[in-house]
Amino acid sequence: MPLSLSTALTASLNALTHKALVIDRTGIILFMNNHWKTFPEHYRLSQAGGMAGSHYLQLFEEWITIPVQLTALANAVQDILQGGRLISSSEFFLHIPDQSDRVFSLDAFPLFTERSCGIQSLVLSLHDKGPAEPRPHEHTRSCHPLRPRRITGSLVPICASCKSVRSSLEEWITVERFLHAQLSLQFTHDICPDCIRQLYPQYAGVLNQ
Repeated sequence: MPLSLSTALTASLNALTHKALVIDRTGIILFMNNHWKTFPEHYRLSQAGGMAGSHYLQLFEEWITIPVQLTALANAVQDILQGGRLISSSEFFLHIPDQSDRVFSLDAFPLFTERSCGIQSLVLSLHDKGPAEPRPHEHTRSCHPLRPRRITGSLVPICASCKSVRSSLEEWITVERFLHAQLSLQFTHDICPDCIRQLYPQYAGVLNQ
């Protein structure tokens, strides 16, 4: 039997200042708040599949420009539903017709209600972070490109206490900064099950259900 959202809950979702989409455990769209409904028209985006009763991936595959980001979104949603994490935050490039791509952040988290028994539905929340910087294949390389300095050898000095890494410039930097410099990796915030149990014990019951 399809899930239904109460009038009070839909009114609360419509009162939010950000774009919010509600999906059930199978990925079917249950509800879109008013900000979400006006968002495709504002950016002149395709709305194919963007309606209640359709699958959320049908909507995002029309928008997301990098296929691996669509796969990452699907995996993150499944991980929440399976109890592997409580929330997921990620970024993706969204193709805007006749304009440069834009960067959007997407937060996915369970929608708990008084009648909830485990995780039955998720909220997907979008936030526009502005124009995307040109990717390497989209512009001419500058005369003085920034190149990451790489540490040679197989051993990376790391502090035994705070876990800072010593760079090739003899600076102590965070692991995140080090990996970004070495591998051009970008990071997004998440929280692991052990930390959920320690920091947010009131939510630990939703894990592994």
